[in-house]
Amino acid sequence: MMSSYLVMLQTNSNQPFIFSSPRLREQIGASFEITLLSHWVKEEAEKLLKPKPLPTSFWVSDSSGKVIVRFTDDEGDPKDLAKQLIREVTLRALTDAPGLDVTGVFIEATFDKVDARDLNKLDRVFLEYSLNRRPAAARFPQFPFLERGSESGLPASASLGTLEFSQESLQPDNFDESSPLSFPSRVKRLFASTSRKRQVDDVQERLAKQGKELKQEPPLDPTKLAAAFQDGEEFKDAKNMLSSVGVVHIDGNGVGAIMRDLGEAHRHAKEAGVCTTATEVNTTPGDDLQSFIMTVNKRLDDVVKDAIALSWYDVQELTPDTVVPIAPVLVGGDDVTVYTDGRYAIPFAEAYIRHYEELTKDDDLLSVLAIVAGGKKPDAPERDHFEIGDYIIQNPGPLTASAGVAIVGRNFPFHIAYDLAEELVSRGKTLGKKPGTVPCSTINFHVLRDATVLDPEDTLDEYKGRSQRPFLIGCYAPDRIGDATTTSAEEAPTAKPQPLSSWARILQAVAAFDGKKPDDPTQTTGDPFPRARANRIVKLLADYVTVPKDDKARSECLGYVLKDNEQAFATQEQIDNDKQKSDDGKQKPDNEKKTKRCEHPICKIRLEWTDAQENARGAKALVDALGPLPSQVRLTDPSKDTEDCIEQVRWLLDLIDLSGNLPDGYLVSRIGKNTDDAGPQETADHPTEGGAK
Repeated sequence: MMSSYLVMLQTNSNQPFIFSSPRLREQIGASFEITLLSHWVKEEAEKLLKPKPLPTSFWVSDSSGKVIVRFTDDEGDPKDLAKQLIREVTLRALTDAPGLDVTGVFIEATFDKVDARDLNKLDRVFLEYSLNRRPAAARFPQFPFLERGSESGLPASASLGTLEFSQESLQPDNFDESSPLSFPSRVKRLFASTSRKRQVDDVQERLAKQGKELKQEPPLDPTKLAAAFQDGEEFKDAKNMLSSVGVVHIDGNGVGAIMRDLGEAHRHAKEAGVCTTATEVNTTPGDDLQSFIMTVNKRLDDVVKDAIALSWYDVQELTPDTVVPIAPVLVGGDDVTVYTDGRYAIPFAEAYIRHYEELTKDDDLLSVLAIVAGGKKPDAPERDHFEIGDYIIQNPGPLTASAGVAIVGRNFPFHIAYDLAEELVSRGKTLGKKPGTVPCSTINFHVLRDATVLDPEDTLDEYKGRSQRPFLIGCYAPDRIGDATTTSAEEAPTAKPQPLSSWARILQAVAAFDGKKPDDPTQTTGDPFPRARANRIVKLLADYVTVPKDDKARSECLGYVLKDNEQAFATQEQIDNDKQKSDDGKQKPDNEKKTKRCEHPICKIRLEWTDAQENARGAKALVDALGPLPSQVRLTDPSKDTEDCIEQVRWLLDLIDLSGNLPDGYLVSRIGKNTDDAGPQETADHPTEGGAK
């Protein structure tokens, strides 16, 4: 039997490494440094196996920030080679990317070919080793007499103007000479220009393959790009400064489940007749699992980068004469973090999810893996290998993703905004991946108005029960939404086919709220819903969600109580009598009335909402647009029963925020397409097609 060793090298704590500095320039450079891991592994392995080229058996998995390779006794002592590779790569990280934490472990393989059991063992060894390692920051001296870097708590270092890099093609071309910066920060800044140029070049190349091109050249200089997002000494003369910044974080749903059980995913792919060839990824012929893993890595990486490029294009098309600043700062696996203009953040997130679903649905391999990503049914029998019927999704379809958008003020700390966006994703996933249901893509967002509370959970908990976020969107949304509407089934049946996607229907409500025709936002009705009244109802709703729930006790209240006994509900006859005019034809004075308005928040909301529908211009169109929209409460827990009035007014805060944070023309661009989020029209007409059975 051939002796072989598996080696895993992985970057750790990527988010702290990227966001340790508040400066965008450094974050761009840090993101690039993480991608260098594969480059280092390749270079150092080629030196070790000299004069041999890397064998086809070498690469097992190659994704951003994580690499698995294999040495066999054909190349020499595999154990010794494994140790040397880890030593050389970690040394490269120390010198070329100071502050980046790279961990390496190895095991002796039990099987001749790549086997899922060996990979699981390698993961366990890596986890055990990582728990006992010192953090990367511990490498830097912390003596009090050292000058601190202006951007971090690490000691300042001298200029890197004379630094020699091992790879000439990666030689940075601009230097910071004067500022007191730490060693990691200086290196990040040096790599920023290279990173940004490669980033833009990749986007343009991918668009060219689709027959598309950006109308305006994106800014390449990371310093000038940063000037749009934040102030600083170097940005005194900055132009085109943003009024708000959008931090978009997107995470694929279920990709982790695929990677945790590659053996099961591989089995499903084979049973579906999807073959991965060694020639596509240059792996060993006959080693099916190796070819499968490398193919999944490659295709998923292409999908994510293609979705970024296409979303970039879609956003730029909304304003072709003006450059919208877009800065991806984290692209790793199925994780994406992008900074952009606050007005374009939600459109970018929606476009990304739409393209991500379309691209994965069109990929014969990834569409099959969507079955595994969807998870098992709660009542699936226990067995070693799961059958298709054990999964919630039983047919090939798109992978889904969850997006969180934090819209913050200019100069707001990026790392706090990122934490907020990440928490928004987490809450979106809770709804999108609700156990026992078809997994669904989600969009969640928050417009930060109060920066006094910086904890993401506390910030979002403040708005609990006051909105309908997160939103279910994409291919599987029609199946999940069903008849979970804000109005009764008689008023707005949703069982019949809907020509528009769930997201487009939300945008129709935004159009109605703004006084535009929901079906054609290019035309205005002149009747926007009154903002003052909307804000007043939102305030009442905030009061309502904080009081003890006695909705049932208040269900018989008509909005009025007796003046001499506020605990007694007024009858309709008493209310009508008080509304009648006096003998002189004037309204009765308050001292002649027997009833008064009930001060309970739910009664105030009912009366305000009823009055709005009767008297406010634009209210009728808005209510009609709200009809087919889902209720968050009913989606989360179908057993809960809240009245339609409350579910309708819970949309007002969402509409206020969407109306104020979407660019001109976006409603037209999305409603006018009249297509489902995930592809052709037939998917909207048959909501269970494309994956859910």
